[in-house]
Amino acid sequence: MKQKPFSRSLALFLALALLLPLASCANAKNDPETPAQNTGSDPSAAMEEEAETEAKFLDALPETLDYGGYEVTFLSSEETKSIELDEAEDDISDVVNEAYWRRNRALEERLNVKLILGEKTGYGGFNAAATQTVTSGSDDYDVFCAHTRFNVSLAASGQMMKLNENGFTDTINIHAPYWSQLFIENINYKDNLFWLTGDMTHSFIAYIYAMFVNSTVWNDFFPDESLYGLVLEGNWTLDKMSSLCENVYRDLNGNAQVDLADSFGVIMQKGHVLNGMVFANGVEYTGVDDAGNYSVILGSEHTIDVFDKLHTIFYGTDYGYMFDNAAFDNGSITMLTEDRVLFCPNTFQTAGNELIRNMESDFMIIPLPKFDDQQENYRVNQYDGVPLYGCPTTLSTDKIGMIATVLEATCSMTSQTVIPAYYDLALKNKYSRDAETAKMIDLIHDCITADFCFYWGDSIGDLMGFFYNNIQNEEIASKFKSNEKVWAKTLSKLVGKLEG
Repeated sequence: MKQKPFSRSLALFLALALLLPLASCANAKNDPETPAQNTGSDPSAAMEEEAETEAKFLDALPETLDYGGYEVTFLSSEETKSIELDEAEDDISDVVNEAYWRRNRALEERLNVKLILGEKTGYGGFNAAATQTVTSGSDDYDVFCAHTRFNVSLAASGQMMKLNENGFTDTINIHAPYWSQLFIENINYKDNLFWLTGDMTHSFIAYIYAMFVNSTVWNDFFPDESLYGLVLEGNWTLDKMSSLCENVYRDLNGNAQVDLADSFGVIMQKGHVLNGMVFANGVEYTGVDDAGNYSVILGSEHTIDVFDKLHTIFYGTDYGYMFDNAAFDNGSITMLTEDRVLFCPNTFQTAGNELIRNMESDFMIIPLPKFDDQQENYRVNQYDGVPLYGCPTTLSTDKIGMIATVLEATCSMTSQTVIPAYYDLALKNKYSRDAETAKMIDLIHDCITADFCFYWGDSIGDLMGFFYNNIQNEEIASKFKSNEKVWAKTLSKLVGKLEG
């Protein structure tokens, strides 16, 4: 689907103001009380004179409300930081953890609520736990925090409220910059709004794919070339990457075999990171006709061309190495820190890895390459586990206004505190090695894209795993052909459920 920049209206001064210590409030789980409206305290009293006209919060909610210490309880697949911070275990001196702590204090003061992680199931057990609580009529959970790939399907099985039909969007402004309009449009079907995401968590940014480049290896082979210049000129393509890698391979252990002890030009994960490279190369999964009907268009000529080039790089050369899924995380970090790989794709989150932060060699961060010069823009997507937020159908109607307010306030306040702490202070300054890399991070961030059929791939026919399940094969066109009818049929059934 059409890409748009993921915009953020971040007022850094406001973020720093909200990072000031705030008092805690009560946390007993009581029935919600009617919120008391703010009676007119000065929201800018503690701000600098030049900021006196600024609103205290990014959202349009009243500045103070009182929900009686209500504990908003989440069922989560694996996300915790967006919900609560374990102050006994988490390092509060870490700039991001501290920002979450400040956010929590500010939220408690503003709304008199507390965010509670009722259960963390792991993404494998989330659907069963969510279904059990809904079918039993339990009101144990107010909000579901789900893993995109493995849990989005709850919306097609009648477990999730249509937020737009139950009054949530009267309070939640999904067009505000702290919500990801692009992701929301593609994770939901047309006007049926089940899931929300955006600045509720820094993971939304941390999960963006990028290319890590070992500066020592780069300077050894290309001391007179500017990689940043190549990117900014729009000439960073898959073919260019291949040509740069051609002479980088080294048989370090001298056994005349390509193995993990050697040095490589580029490495790849036979898993979700490969999907990131596929998106970067302009592959699209979803087509939309003039009537607004969806179709799977994965088997296009362009997709086959991308597949052929990637297959050649990782199965037809000695400079490209394909890791098995589970071996990639540790293996790629080892190679990068030992100066044994030039190009290493991964998510922004990798920059915060302790081994990466402490490596002796510098590293650069650039976009994943375009397919060719005809591709107008760099493209980027995210790891398929972006956290999603929605409400079970068992949420009582008298709580909808409160939960909607909590979600809106939490997202906007996280955008003011946590997102600047992660994006501006940690990722672009603390984790990066030079100012040019910080500029590259902005460039990558502004090229984000999204795709409905990809996110719903497991419900349609293993679309998410299609590339990495087949990349070792020399030919792919017949695989597309044999799946076309299955994809069309399963997509039609899915749409029927989402419209129902």
